[in-house]
Amino acid sequence: MAAPYEQELRQQQFIQDHPAWSIHAEDGPSFTAEKDDGTWRHIVAHPTLKGLLDRLDEIVAGQ
Repeated sequence: MAAPYEQELRQQQFIQDHPAWSIHAEDGPSFTAEKDDGTWRHIVAHPTLKGLLDRLDEIVAGQ
């Protein structure tokens, strides 16, 4: 399992590579990502940053 610092670096890299997405820490240990494409707002949530980033990688790979 990656250290929290490594996940923060991974988050920064993801945002740099995909600037349409924003990632936010919510109250408690959960995270959300949002992307507004003009017509739709896409929201993804996960209780861990690693899980959220894994899911976002799956989503962008499928686009």
